[in-house]
Amino acid sequence: MEQQCFYCNSELEENNFQYASFIQDSDHVEQPLCKECYKEWLAGIKG
Repeated sequence: MEQQCFYCNSELEENNFQYASFIQDSDHVEQPLCKECYKEWLAGIKG
């Protein structure tokens, strides 16, 4: 089963994605993001 980006649902290529931490139901979870979504996520947490 291929992994998909948590934000855009595109299929992730092997070794071409990053994991990001999110809070779901009071727990920290790691979700995979494609490189473009990861850049947007980083920009969002940096403010």
